[in-house]
Amino acid sequence: MTDPTVTSVHGTPDDYGDTLHRVYVEVGESEDIARDAITTFLVQRASDNPAFDFDASLLHARPHGYEVDLPMQLIPEVVRALAERNIAVYQVVRLGGI
Repeated sequence: MTDPTVTSVHGTPDDYGDTLHRVYVEVGESEDIARDAITTFLVQRASDNPAFDFDASLLHARPHGYEVDLPMQLIPEVVRALAERNIAVYQVVRLGGI
């Protein structure tokens, strides 16, 4: 039986689990600066956290941004990493769990 407490936070900002969510990040740049910022950040996080595995091939370019599978708590951190590089983020869309 599923614990209702766990179910109630799944997919919310209170979700500290390892479940990955496919996320689309729309950015305003065309020189791969965003790709480099996301990759650098996620490679560093993966080295700090053995429960999260990331390889640059898992970041998929889309016409106006990137898709990547992330745990909930890393979504705002990716946005912060982009902002630190002065990259405009126009939207973040959670496309669903994987």
